[in-house]
Amino acid sequence: MELLSHTRSLSITWLDRRTLLALLLAALSGILVLTITRPPDSVPVLVAGSDIAPGTPLGELDIESRHVASADGLVKGSSVGELAAWTVSVPLAAGEPLLPSLLVPPAVASAPDSLALSLDRSHAVLGKIVPGDVVDVLVTSTPVAGGMAVTRTVATGVYVLAVENGDTGFDADRVDVLLAVDGTMASQITNARETGVIDLVRLSP
Repeated sequence: MELLSHTRSLSITWLDRRTLLALLLAALSGILVLTITRPPDSVPVLVAGSDIAPGTPLGELDIESRHVASADGLVKGSSVGELAAWTVSVPLAAGEPLLPSLLVPPAVASAPDSLALSLDRSHAVLGKIVPGDVVDVLVTSTPVAGGMAVTRTVATGVYVLAVENGDTGFDADRVDVLLAVDGTMASQITNARETGVIDLVRLSP
């Protein structure tokens, strides 16, 4: 009787182990299937919801969001957000994605021309300027005999289009800056360059 009871106990224990192993294998198989069949992660990007023309703020246009596997070279986002006042430089057809190279900031839209300045590093924030920065342009007039130099603001809120710092050679202490300007601003800065020393002040974002 005792032997029969012991045999039944062993059978139940073995059955429980086999059941547990089967359940474990089934769970692992389910996890594997979910991992294989799970769709890849996607990223929201901005696309034209309809045909759009250049020069109109994005906030006034039909801009949609679509999910893609990779957002490389595209504009990420589920809405225009901070880009509401930006425009595009070329027409886009419905469904075409927005590209960073096509976006025009508000400061450039209102100042469509370009003006280059070549300044000493000490007058260009030590070269700590990058495209997208906004600067004020100041000029200090050369004092006449016995007089004092006078500094005045020539232009404010000027958008920086491009910057090139000098190499280690002859122009190592020079910084070339390309500014977005309109006709009036270009004349004022050009005149200031001929009458005094120009300094750039980088404005905080």
